[in-house]
Amino acid sequence: MRSLAALPAAILSFCFLAPPATARDAPPTEETTADKPAWTTKLGLSYLATSGNSDTETLGFDVEAVKRPEPWGLESTAQFNRAEQDGAKTAERYQAGLRATRAWTERWDAFVGLSAEQDEFAGIDLRGVVEAGAVYHALLGPRHKLDLDVALTWTDEERLPPDVDDSWLGALLGADYDLALSESATLSQQVRYYPNLDDGSDWRADSITELTAALNRHFAVRLSHEIRYRNQPIGANDDTDTTSKASLVWSR
Repeated sequence: MRSLAALPAAILSFCFLAPPATARDAPPTEETTADKPAWTTKLGLSYLATSGNSDTETLGFDVEAVKRPEPWGLESTAQFNRAEQDGAKTAERYQAGLRATRAWTERWDAFVGLSAEQDEFAGIDLRGVVEAGAVYHALLGPRHKLDLDVALTWTDEERLPPDVDDSWLGALLGADYDLALSESATLSQQVRYYPNLDDGSDWRADSITELTAALNRHFAVRLSHEIRYRNQPIGANDDTDTTSKASLVWSR
């Protein structure tokens, strides 16, 4: 157990003591872009179980498949998290999304997307979001990458007790930042803000922080912390949910 507790510190030390990535922040050349595969796939799995004075079990699974815009691109994601304590389920969340993109220039992409989510512990039986907007690539790398999203959204939400369904026109403001700490480690930050254009006080915000350290060409260890905030929670539910995971990730 002592060695497991030291794992996050060891990963952090590896990331920050490794030689830094090149400081060049110029756009990738045509040659390097052509060398990249059209499709990239990532699978992540996390599991934790304890027994004795307390019986707990936590399982997390996520998958991501991305096609680089040439000029059309596609991004699909799915995520599942479940937790039990002493045989009683304490958390369960499903999420899936699909986004199609069209590259217009080196800096600008247009996109349309669809996502669905179920989280009974947050009072959500099913929430569907349709989005259409644009991405601006503010920083192109290789060490710093920053994408800024803006979109209009339509949300349809089926809620658990008090069993009130609702739909509304909204918006999306987002930012995705990647920092190459070394040739094998990356720090990522994703922020999403979802205002409700029909009710200004009913807004949501999500934040995901990830630290990924490659073990070899196909496997990596990823530490992540997710915060989901809703200004007007459903019923008596809390306004903030957090998820922290340590995952083994396979990529191709």
